Amino acid sequence: MALVALLVVAGLAACRSAPDREGPPNILLLSLDTFRADRVGALGNPDGLTPNLDRFAEEAVIFTNTYSQATITGPSHASVFTSRYPSEVAGPNRAPSIPREMYTLPEVLGTYGFQTAARVAGGDLNPAMAPKRGFESYESSIDFGSLWHTTPMALQWLDAADPSKPFFLFLHGYDTHPTYLKPTPFGLISTGLSVLTPSQQQTVNATERVLDGNRHVSFDLLDRVTRKVLRPRTAEGKAMLADLVASSPQQLPAVPASDEDLIRRVYDGAVSYVDVQFGLLLARLEARGRLDDTVIVVMGDHGEALGEDGLFHRCCSLDDGLTRVPLLIRLPGAEGGGQRVEAMVELVDIMPTLLELAGATPPAGIRGVSLAPALRGEPFPGRRAALTQGGFSNRMLSARGGSGRLTYTGVQATSEVLADIVAAARLPGPAFVATAGMDAAEQAALRDEMVRWIGTLSVSPLQAAVAVPPELIETLRAKGYWDAR
Repeated sequence: MALVALLVVAGLAACRSAPDREGPPNILLLSLDTFRADRVGALGNPDGLTPNLDRFAEEAVIFTNTYSQATITGPSHASVFTSRYPSEVAGPNRAPSIPREMYTLPEVLGTYGFQTAARVAGGDLNPAMAPKRGFESYESSIDFGSLWHTTPMALQWLDAADPSKPFFLFLHGYDTHPTYLKPTPFGLISTGLSVLTPSQQQTVNATERVLDGNRHVSFDLLDRVTRKVLRPRTAEGKAMLADLVASSPQQLPAVPASDEDLIRRVYDGAVSYVDVQFGLLLARLEARGRLDDTVIVVMGDHGEALGEDGLFHRCCSLDDGLTRVPLLIRLPGAEGGGQRVEAMVELVDIMPTLLELAGATPPAGIRGVSLAPALRGEPFPGRRAALTQGGFSNRMLSARGGSGRLTYTGVQATSEVLADIVAAARLPGPAFVATAGMDAAEQAALRDEMVRWIGTLSVSPLQAAVAVPPELIETLRAKGYWDAR
């Protein structure tokens, strides 16, 4: 990690400049796609993967128990921008379809005089299907691009922005999204290798198709299982997948355990790569004198499975590896920097937080709560449980409590009978998976929280489909992102 350490920004406080504009602070929201919280040093990782994020954390408020509301990019960002849950804003094939009566974060900030812009890395945030309403300027790089692509675009917009008005800038990159293999030296920096064999390279470049020790030719096999088996991670689901693999005319060799470990190490290299990109972004913001008049929020939109229960990618689980994400908020002048907030929070809390910091009134009906009291160092109880919807089959609902997680798999998240079925299902029973050792009372409390939460959802699931260009559909399908149902 010596090479990475050399690129750490040498102290953000060194060259502060006083704000030259009165009024609300500027806001920069940075989304690190597919970024697990457990890879961040400031959140407990001992491997030195994130020196720039760790240095930033010394001047930020660190929310150590933050959970995403979806494990897919489009619905997760739609939840962030609306402070609503995924089933309220995600239409067919997970392309967000935000009802007109819902206001987005950039829309509200725009009414308060903010300049609003987004620079994103395509994929699920491609302008053709992104939750982009309210942005005055919304531009994308290549699909599944990097911060290396989007940061210069963002800085170019920032340099042209009106200095007399506050700005809200959303910046996004897919640096830790498959494929993880990054340019030299980062691709192999955590592996101890100088080169990959052809077989290793095929596996590393196809992590979204690795499941239960096998690398599949395409997503079709996995999709058949998730369509036919209600709970694909049960013994029944795993047996069905094994039978399908055995009968496949294009069966691939099994993935050895050493190659599964290699995938994790290549992912760690991608973490180091995005950390360097982040350090360069901070240096460029500092050179422009934008640190002391800007709220900087760093978030992950969701995590990634890296071999837990045989899973890679995000098809069949809502466990912590996929839902626990980093959330760091640096206030102007690094006010309150270094605080750690252990209370449980959700990504839907970002919108009301930023609106309070901007002096704006939040719209009615939002699901989040402002984290501003925690930023001020005031007592902050957080949530009893953090809730996540989704999985690729969209039949999963999970509640994360203080001592573990309860996940339900059954009917679609938008079903009108979901609450009744969750309330009536046997507990413990086949519809639920609980963290090992969780007692019956905690399971019942989390199930009650699920039922209560479902009852708050008031938006009809029958939303208009989003027209997505065929070429984008093919790009998404190649990554396993498109369900043709």
